[in-house]
Amino acid sequence: MDIDALTETVVSRILIEGESARSVAYELAGRLAVECPERPALSLALPFCMAASALEEVLGGGEDARQAALDAWRIAALIGADALTLKVQSRPDTIAELWTQWRSGDEVFGTGTGA
Repeated sequence: MDIDALTETVVSRILIEGESARSVAYELAGRLAVECPERPALSLALPFCMAASALEEVLGGGEDARQAALDAWRIAALIGADALTLKVQSRPDTIAELWTQWRSGDEVFGTGTGA
């Protein structure tokens, strides 16, 4: 998936469908780990940043859009922290390795659901 499609997916699922950004990130990481496993882990944060920015700038007038933007910013930051953790631990900083970390009991993304 390209960045525009990923960003559109994030906006649609957290604003329109009411999913948590965390569950969207978990699902997207799983899909990207299969489709393009060598993609940098940090690249998963970009569509959440872009979605949050768009929600604030274009749709930011409503409470739902503001909450969705905050959720997206928070998840982007957490993805970034996890990507940095992979580097610090001298592990491959790929989306596949991020997905492996999350599935092995990550404190935030380990279950893939919730807030």
